[in-house]
Amino acid sequence: MFDWIFNNYIEILGFISSLVCVWLSSRANIWTWFWAVVSSAISAVFFYQLRLFGDMNLQFFFIITAIYGWYQWRFGSKTHTNQKGQKMPISYLPKNYYLPLLLVFALLFSVVYMYLKFLKGDFLLWDTLTTTMSIVATWLAARKYIENWLVWILADTIYVTIYLQKNATLYAILYALFLILAYLGFVNWQKLFKQA
Repeated sequence: MFDWIFNNYIEILGFISSLVCVWLSSRANIWTWFWAVVSSAISAVFFYQLRLFGDMNLQFFFIITAIYGWYQWRFGSKTHTNQKGQKMPISYLPKNYYLPLLLVFALLFSVVYMYLKFLKGDFLLWDTLTTTMSIVATWLAARKYIENWLVWILADTIYVTIYLQKNATLYAILYALFLILAYLGFVNWQKLFKQA
């Protein structure tokens, strides 16, 4: 038992810190961004060991986005206050954002695909898809758009499959839990939106 813990301590720490991060996010708690930095730094090392370079590089994006997300949630902007004067309220993605976001997704997918092909990592197409989806979902979360949870639900489903094939059992379990938390986050954020 102790040998397994010692040999898998990075995966265990990544599991715990990532779970805390997503649970806090589902509760719309600003501390999610601190835990995003911690879990991303740990996970970058783990994904490097698995040769999932898209996931590894995604962790650096998550660290930068965590700083942005914290700032947005903490200070917001004058254009993102509700009638009560609260900063950065939870909202739905405006419909006029759908097409531009889809175009950005397609462009980002192409760039990520070429980059990961150059790195010669494993599961190239799936790693590209989940990396691109995670970038979009993180931006949506930083802007407090409810749809971030729908993107996470789809991405987490794919991640579970990838990690099972890589024998990363704890991360497969982690992303299965993320899938549940994403659903709960979606329900909770809708409720918070209606209350506001």
